[in-house]
Amino acid sequence: MRRKYKLILIILVSAIITYFIYFSSRDTKINLIALGDGIASGETPYNIDGVSYNDYLQEYFENKRLLKLYNDSYAYKNYQIDDLLEDLKSNITSKNDNLNMQQLIHKANLITISIGEEELTKLAITNDLNKDYLKDYIKEYDHLLYMLKDITEAKIVIIGYYENMYLDKSNVIILNSEISNLAIKYDATFINISDLMLNKDYYLNDKTFYFNYKGHKEIAEMIIHSLF
Repeated sequence: MRRKYKLILIILVSAIITYFIYFSSRDTKINLIALGDGIASGETPYNIDGVSYNDYLQEYFENKRLLKLYNDSYAYKNYQIDDLLEDLKSNITSKNDNLNMQQLIHKANLITISIGEEELTKLAITNDLNKDYLKDYIKEYDHLLYMLKDITEAKIVIIGYYENMYLDKSNVIILNSEISNLAIKYDATFINISDLMLNKDYYLNDKTFYFNYKGHKEIAEMIIHSLF
């Protein structure tokens, strides 16, 4: 019995040491970069940004006195994956500072990505979302992660997809399965948020697929739990 407790203690201590080394060996502070569309920026049905899960992460790390940098220049409504890839290839300059995009990504030690929910939902509305498009989209996501891993050693957290009044469950299952496999391939963390759509308290009204602050807070908590 004592050996069992000793083994558990060793595992816990090892986990704490691993976390400490990850965030402290190179830089004692966290450089958080948010990438994505309106889900990442906290978009609301009223065409304004509310509080996003990234904002809650910023607040959390600030309260822990761990945050050095937070940049969400590349998280805004209708930002699509091909836009993100093009900006990364072109190495454009960040709106929030004088760093180009690749410099900013290189400085990061934590990157969150939530992209595609808006784009794919719009395609679903016009009946233009099909298996071929999904296949190409997943290839683009693969390329995005490949480029990011080539630039940075940061921890990458990928936010999955969820069913809404236009994006059906079958497509969400395919997307989450394929993107979670990519997360494994590139040593990233995949956060499955598909169950959040079941909670009506996470929406401002029943005519939008954008989460309210409660939904975003839940996503932030899921990310924090995955990190610690």
